[in-house]
Amino acid sequence: MAERRDEIIRGTVVLDDTVFVKCEFKDAVLVYRGGTPPSLDQCRMTNSRMVLEDAAGNTINFLRGMAQPKSSMRQLVLNMMPELAQS
Repeated sequence: MAERRDEIIRGTVVLDDTVFVKCEFKDAVLVYRGGTPPSLDQCRMTNSRMVLEDAAGNTINFLRGMAQPKSSMRQLVLNMMPELAQS
């Protein structure tokens, strides 16, 4: 995995396959595409947002569809991610 350390990161950054240590994401778009999950250690987010693309986007859209209130699959999603049921 690549490593980025002690940086201020702006603009669009792909998170997959990267370790971020003591970085600040400032006015950034964090993109996760479904590859090896990133590691974020002691990082800060300032006015940044996350976007899921490719395989990660497909997965989240699938889970959103399953989690709809009238879906017979909703309980499966909640069992996988119990923290959702607490909100």
